[in-house]
Amino acid sequence: MKLSTFTKASAAIAFVAVVVATAAIFVLLHGRAQPLGLAQTTPRSPASSPSPNDPLAEACRRPAVPGNSSPGVAGLWALQPGSLAGYRAHEKFAELTSPHEAVARTDALSGWILVSGGGPIQLEAACIAIDVGTLHSVDELPGFNTADRDRSAVEMLDAHSHPYVIFQPYPAPLTLDPRSTAVQHVKISGDLQISGVTKPATFSLDVRLQNDQLAAAGTTTVQVGDFGVEVPQEAGQFVQVDPRITLEVSLILLKP
Repeated sequence: MKLSTFTKASAAIAFVAVVVATAAIFVLLHGRAQPLGLAQTTPRSPASSPSPNDPLAEACRRPAVPGNSSPGVAGLWALQPGSLAGYRAHEKFAELTSPHEAVARTDALSGWILVSGGGPIQLEAACIAIDVGTLHSVDELPGFNTADRDRSAVEMLDAHSHPYVIFQPYPAPLTLDPRSTAVQHVKISGDLQISGVTKPATFSLDVRLQNDQLAAAGTTTVQVGDFGVEVPQEAGQFVQVDPRITLEVSLILLKP
């Protein structure tokens, strides 16, 4: 009888442990933000030109391109509202046994790309600027206020002195079929500036040309230490952060 009672108690404890573990996993997965993907190419009109006094627009000053309204992929494409950028970072809290993925995003972007056609499609020049001071966490972690991380990120990125992350691709051919509305894949390399330090980087992007719109979404992974950015890594600290950070974008572009 005693053995039966002990067995039942052990089974009950094991069941509770499984339920608690399952609930914890569900909470962690439920709070995980999905990667940025291609924006829907719904009909839209080009946004008005940014103010010449807008410092974000000045970080990627748009070139003057006459006769830009012709159809086709060639021409100047300007970034539109609805574009997003952000980062994903793996972090480990001392109070939690499972690692967590920190995700922050912003819609404060400015930029453009210049494409030539008439033969093989060529990326002539481009510039994308992201206001890192407006990044806000979108992941959830029970018992933690992820907004506290945002204030720390601004300090680590030295956003007061270097408010923008800027990516300027190198001129290169683009292996795109301008007649296709299917998702196509490209890699774009260029100079990436973070905290005032510039290093080469390559974004892997999904691209779709549809309804006179260009949508692009993808990522690159950087070692933030290469840019002079220090993240907490010491064992025993409140949180440890993997210095390999993934930058992600979802861009919408129209001809202005």
